[in-house]
Amino acid sequence: MDKHTMHVLQDVSEHKEAIIQKVRQQIQQEPFPSEPKWTYRAVTIMITCSILLFIAWQAAQPLDQLATEVTDEEKILTFTDLFQTEVEGTATTYSQYFQLADQLNQRENIKFYAPLQGFKAMQEVATTMGDAVHLIDPENLPFKANIQEVYAVTSDMKDGSLQKQFQFSYKEKSLTGVDLQYVHFTVTNVASNPLANREITENIESIEGSNLKNVGINFINPMYYREMTPELGFVYMYYNYDEAAKRIFHMTTRANEFYTYYNGYVYHIGYQLNGDRQKVQEKMTSIVREFILGD
Repeated sequence: MDKHTMHVLQDVSEHKEAIIQKVRQQIQQEPFPSEPKWTYRAVTIMITCSILLFIAWQAAQPLDQLATEVTDEEKILTFTDLFQTEVEGTATTYSQYFQLADQLNQRENIKFYAPLQGFKAMQEVATTMGDAVHLIDPENLPFKANIQEVYAVTSDMKDGSLQKQFQFSYKEKSLTGVDLQYVHFTVTNVASNPLANREITENIESIEGSNLKNVGINFINPMYYREMTPELGFVYMYYNYDEAAKRIFHMTTRANEFYTYYNGYVYHIGYQLNGDRQKVQEKMTSIVREFILGD
């Protein structure tokens, strides 16, 4: 029983007590009647009680209606409620450093959906993911993000289950449409931990130009950070949307990247931000941990 239903029941109980008190007062105030008149008064009291109970029931109706409306507003939307417009897509995004481990570059039955705009839409999508995502308020980012949007790309996993990839994007976009600064949080559900095989991880770390270091989500789980190196290393990819063509494409660029696995999800974060390189990296490490853990 929810709090709104309890409130309605309490309200009806109050009306009931008022009715009982009213009837008692009438009985106490009236002298004891002769027997012929007692039947008449009993019928009168019964009619009065019926009318008052009907009034009490009517008074409770707006609260009952309000409880229903609040329950509807608190309904959690599903993926299909949110992403209803399927669009064309050119290619998927993934970490080039860890593609041998997570194989997110090899997906089948891929479907692209038109991105949802605004922080509220991002929150609604995050709610469908349970505790896997803890969105960052745009005010807490180290730059002014005038664009907030979320992308969705689905595919089939080997066991036939649905794989969902979301890209939560915060961008400072110029008037001409250029992404000046950005942070993209890409989250994908996977069947197994791609970082469980230490041999693969060690091979990746030994690649020339990889520039990887483990900054850790916490004391147990690793999280790899790669500082942007314009001349060396693999590229970073993220989704963008061509509104006129109704098409998802991926941008290929250089960026600072985080990569980790946690509780069934691969997290791949890329950013390009102005400011002191070391201070921005420390700030972003803290933000990424908050996005994953909620701390």
